[in-house]
Amino acid sequence: MRIRPIPFPEFRDEVLRLYAPPHRAAATRRQVAQVLREIAALEVQTTADLTSTLVARFVEARPPGQSPRTLHTVLRVFRAIANQAVIQGYLRVSPFALRRVSQWVGRVGPPAPKKWFPAGDVRRVLGLMQEDCRTTAGWARWRAWRLYAATSVVALAGLRATECLTLHIADVHLDRHIIDVTARRRLKTACSCAPVPVCLALETVLREYLPVREEHPLDFPVPAEAPWLFPNLNRRGPWLHGSPGTKPLDRLQEVSARAGVPGMTFQSLRASWATRAEGAGYSALTIQRVLRHSTQNTQLWYRAADAERLADTVRDFNY
Repeated sequence: MRIRPIPFPEFRDEVLRLYAPPHRAAATRRQVAQVLREIAALEVQTTADLTSTLVARFVEARPPGQSPRTLHTVLRVFRAIANQAVIQGYLRVSPFALRRVSQWVGRVGPPAPKKWFPAGDVRRVLGLMQEDCRTTAGWARWRAWRLYAATSVVALAGLRATECLTLHIADVHLDRHIIDVTARRRLKTACSCAPVPVCLALETVLREYLPVREEHPLDFPVPAEAPWLFPNLNRRGPWLHGSPGTKPLDRLQEVSARAGVPGMTFQSLRASWATRAEGAGYSALTIQRVLRHSTQNTQLWYRAADAERLADTVRDFNY
């Protein structure tokens, strides 16, 4: 096959078109764009310059202290870019065909555990949110209930933040104790689109929240059809954005800081669910089904050792 190198800027634009949403997730495109910028910074002129020597320079240019795991991830993106050049006939052979990604990287240890919070910390944050619901009025009460209910869905059902915040009321079946996670937004994996069980504590929260969700001043226009379980203020979309301090994560971190549990995120609550479930004796398969992971290996990123619960479990151990 005749090889016809093309200018690197032209190739970069071609690659980015392939990664444009909805073909790929926006975060994936940002990652590819960043790697392409770093390659271009090495004064690459054409696709013929994508050689093993360039990969070596790319590795040498990494920031000091960058972990081998991060370098491994970045090089896999570089490999995908080089493979695309080969497939299109812009490059004779990929540099990673001569030396695998693993041979460019030092030892990659196990993934660092996700941040999680013990049950007492989660209870303290949810308790303060519940107190805010009781002691506020008007829009402040409505916002407090929306935050409390959304945080409870993540903490008690293990949903991802976007999955939770883009739910429709029709997705929640309290009589069946099920939440249907659907592909309303781009889901992380095919396994993400699956029903999730609702525990009794979450059922209680949602039954109390649903009437509050309908509240609004008489002179405030709301659309006749407002399907979102956690809508924005005008009910025309989901609560995903907002001005600084009003986004879902901002609200969660403000309350968690007041509760003495700084740094809480929706992701850490999902990891807390996994750790709590394992400590409660749930099987690995049950945890996988609820979190909707493709494989049980993914759970290594979420489950941590709850040392306090383990200590209680073995407290009476003796010979």
